[in-house]
Amino acid sequence: MRDQIVSDFLKTLARPAIPAPAGATVAALALAQAAALLSRAAGGDAEADHLTRHALRLAEIDAHAVTHDVPDRAQPAADVVAVAGEVVRVAERLLSTVDPAALVDVSAAAEMARSSATTARVAVESRHGALLAEEPDEVAERAARVTEAVRVREGLLEGI
Repeated sequence: MRDQIVSDFLKTLARPAIPAPAGATVAALALAQAAALLSRAAGGDAEADHLTRHALRLAEIDAHAVTHDVPDRAQPAADVVAVAGEVVRVAERLLSTVDPAALVDVSAAAEMARSSATTARVAVESRHGALLAEEPDEVAERAARVTEAVRVREGLLEGI
């Protein structure tokens, strides 16, 4: 998956007749993109770079869990929720340090992490397994606060 061309991955994903990566795999890939976006917004950030690689690895692990009979198929999806929380934490940290022009990217990354967390939660529930280390609702609330903070700083909210 790591070296697969995006268009080839999307074709594989769209084929319903073969075992293919599922929602948590796609959520992990979105999370990797979110972390990369944070690194870019920060002009390079070691923690965001680490999270990018970690989320990409989770996508590979989840794809394997979906296409093979592994004992705990829900664990990779639960790990996606936890990493989404870490990505939002980096976004929270960067709110006060990045160039104002990069704030929209910080918000976009937080929203991608929110979506990844809620998507992965559904995968965990459907796979009847792992306990979630971090609640997806908490991740979603924190992501919403990041977006609201960006909107306030950008003067995008009504009445500002």
